[in-house]
Amino acid sequence: MSDGTPLAPVDAATHAELVAVEHGGCTARMPTLRGDGLLESLLVLTDFALGLSYFSTLPASDHVATLRLGVALLGRPSSGEDLVATARVDQASPAVGLSSAMVTDRQGRPVARCVGRHAGLRADAVQVRPRRTPTRTTRPIPWRLLMPHRGEPPSHGGTSLLARPDSTSLNSAGFVQGGALAGLAARGLSYAFDMVPEDFAISFVRPVTRVDEPLLCRIAVDHDGRRHRVGRAELVDEHGRLCCSATASTFR
Repeated sequence: MSDGTPLAPVDAATHAELVAVEHGGCTARMPTLRGDGLLESLLVLTDFALGLSYFSTLPASDHVATLRLGVALLGRPSSGEDLVATARVDQASPAVGLSSAMVTDRQGRPVARCVGRHAGLRADAVQVRPRRTPTRTTRPIPWRLLMPHRGEPPSHGGTSLLARPDSTSLNSAGFVQGGALAGLAARGLSYAFDMVPEDFAISFVRPVTRVDEPLLCRIAVDHDGRRHRVGRAELVDEHGRLCCSATASTFR
C-alpha cells in the first residue's frame, strides 16, 4: 500500500499518491490543476487520505466505503498548487471509523480541515468488480473530465447539473462513490452561489454502479444574501434514487 501504485482508477487519474502510512494514520498528496475547482480536488484527496487512515486499522482483505465527508476551507492556494493531506483515525471499530485530516500546500500553509466517516466492510460482503491494476496517467486528469457535466443557468432558487461519470472516476471496488461523486455536488453549489463554499458536507446513500450513467444534481439555494449564502444539493440516478445529499454555506 505504500509503494506508490495507484489503488483505484480515480487515484491513477488524479495522481493522488500515498506518501506515508502507519497504523491509524497516513499522509497523501495530489496536484491541483489550473482551471479546476479547489473544492472538487480537496474532496478527492481527503476521501483518499481519510479512507486509507481508517483502512490501516482493518484486515487487509476488508474494504472501506465512504459514509460522510466534511470540508472547512481555511485558505485559497494558487491554482496548480500541490496539496498534502495528513490524516488520522479519531475513533475506529471494525464496522465504522471517524477520521480527520489537515490539508496544506507545499509550504505547509493550511488549506482545509476535513472529517470523514467510513464503513468497514468484510470482503465477503462486497461485490468487487474484476479489473486490471490501474496505471497512472502521464498527466493528471482534471475533475471536470472525470465527471463530464452541463448545467442550466443559475436562477434565484438554484439550478441543476446533468453528469455522466467517466471510467476514470471509479473507486477500487469498481463503483463511483466518495470524493469523485461529491465533487459534482460541490461544483453545483459553487455554480449556484457564484463562489466556492467555505463549508461543505455530504452524506452518501448509494454508489453509482456503472460509468456513463446519467446523474442529476439538483441544487437549491435556501438563503441568497449579499454576503451569506446557504444551499443544498441532491444527486439522483436515472431511476430517481438518491445517491448523496450535501449542504454548503459561504460568508464573505
